[in-house]
Amino acid sequence: MRLIKHQTTNNRSIYSYGYNFDIDRKASIDSEVTLLLPKGTFGERPVPVNGMVRYSITDNEFEFYQNGAWRKVRFKEPNSVGIVQQNLGTGDATETVFGPLDSGDSDYPVPAAAQNILVLVENVLQISTTNYTLEQSISGNLTGPNSPYVDGWYVKFTSPVDLGKDVTVLHNFDKW
Repeated sequence: MRLIKHQTTNNRSIYSYGYNFDIDRKASIDSEVTLLLPKGTFGERPVPVNGMVRYSITDNEFEFYQNGAWRKVRFKEPNSVGIVQQNLGTGDATETVFGPLDSGDSDYPVPAAAQNILVLVENVLQISTTNYTLEQSISGNLTGPNSPYVDGWYVKFTSPVDLGKDVTVLHNFDKW
């Protein structure tokens, strides 16, 4: 009687066609050709884990999963939105909170810092941290004369804006 043994593969090192997996589970690709990433629609995304990379055929963009969200891979060219001018309203001599901000950039809707936007009251440039700060409203937690405010990011002045003075913000300077 003959016994047929099944073949086992040693998982310590596997080398094949330039794809290498070593004993420390480090994967490397040694090739002069290309690497084809997984691709699919938004609806075909896998159960996410931080560090995943794929190509979205829904919007024809590379995306990665980081810190609980799918994000587009941004290159060094300027974003397509450009500089955005937004009128946040007119002062009434009591209101200190104006917004919400809308930079037109869905991937990075908020500036990295208050210094990365230009805020004008009428034609006077305001100085961040001296005249205003950026504040986030989450579930109506932001306080001000006309609170509650919808969720989003706001310009909060240190004193009320004078009656009839327009508040204008220029966005996206930090995205070029």
